[in-house]
Amino acid sequence: MSFWRPIYTALWMLGLLVIPILALRNEKIRRWWRARKVAPPLPPKERPVLWMHCASVGEFEQGRPVLEYIIQRLPYRPYVVISFFSSSGWQRYQQSYPIGDWVGPAPIDLPWVVRKWVKTLQPAAVFFVKYDLWPNLLHELHAAKCPSYLLSAHVEPVKGLRWWWKIRFFPYLKWIFVQTEKDAQRLRQVGFSKVTVAGDSRLVRVRQLAENWLPISGLYEWINGHFCIVAGSVWEDDVRFLAQAYEQLRGYSVHWILVPHDVSPKQVELIHRIWPVRCAQYSHPEWNGNKDTLILDTTGLLAYVYFYAHAVWVGGGFGKGIHNILEAIIYKKPVFFGPNYEYFSEAHELIALRVAESCRYPVSFSNAIKSLIKDRRRLQIIAEKVDKYIQHKPNTPEIVWQHLKEEGWVSPVTDQAAQEDVG
Repeated sequence: MSFWRPIYTALWMLGLLVIPILALRNEKIRRWWRARKVAPPLPPKERPVLWMHCASVGEFEQGRPVLEYIIQRLPYRPYVVISFFSSSGWQRYQQSYPIGDWVGPAPIDLPWVVRKWVKTLQPAAVFFVKYDLWPNLLHELHAAKCPSYLLSAHVEPVKGLRWWWKIRFFPYLKWIFVQTEKDAQRLRQVGFSKVTVAGDSRLVRVRQLAENWLPISGLYEWINGHFCIVAGSVWEDDVRFLAQAYEQLRGYSVHWILVPHDVSPKQVELIHRIWPVRCAQYSHPEWNGNKDTLILDTTGLLAYVYFYAHAVWVGGGFGKGIHNILEAIIYKKPVFFGPNYEYFSEAHELIALRVAESCRYPVSFSNAIKSLIKDRRRLQIIAEKVDKYIQHKPNTPEIVWQHLKEEGWVSPVTDQAAQEDVG
């Protein structure tokens, strides 16, 4: 990184001149900027530090099953640091994730800032999840001889500026755990052999959520036997698309549950304006009435509400990319989404199994729903296919652990001893 890291650092410094000005007019940027002034935590000297860094909530949910699996098998309780780039991450988990001894914002990626963090924490190992890698932080970790690992990586096709940028990071990583064999092949193609196919740990996490499923009061009675479509993590483009599908499905006795990605009052009001009929709103005391559309305007329930669906629409497919479709698949539901899913391997796999479908036009989605309503036996066939798909997926945490337990910073213990220590 030697020749371009100073250029990257200079760009960061120029950006820091602009950010305080933008923060004056943007509350989200203001919160992000204030949070970056936090000092690194001071872990007890007797406890080795494990540091996991994630971009946001989704990446943390992807990495946490691996982190928890590792902690259970260590002969000691490490001091766990979890950092996020996005404020939504640390705001959600600071008070609700007891395994994290310190949860907060990642440091600004300037050499003297991250050097202080590395010197203070002296981590035994650092885990990055999926893609959120930072050049100066990686450089300082490498200089301190701290092993860095990338979990659940998905490697895009080897081309373009984005690839040129990412490939500079690989030599600073001790090992990369990728989702598919195709990901591994792309890395080997450019000469990086320290790679293991470990699958996608999100499947482990959504399985945990499904096993601890919680009913949502009044929802079963509201659905009342109607065909139910749950649209999760939807954006404005998704809502406009689904509003047209709603018109095409009039007369088919369908109930809709819309779960916006952003549950702010402004976004909820936007859905009310777009949707063809008046909607019930979950936060209102009298939501369980005779309306056929419910806006779930709260966080933390989406992974449970998918249980009630006959079919699922996953949002994001008209923007940068679809959200987590595995949260719906774990309940063995047919899944639909927009056209932007290129970099999501599970979407390609599920389309090939004919249990998921990408829809560019509302009529294709509404026709698919009509077909399921007319022949609900297809729902059972889809459920059986999904069950086989899930059963054949690798145990990601165990694969990662089998590799890591040979590392110098790990002193493995037996599974029985680990369980006794956790208890």
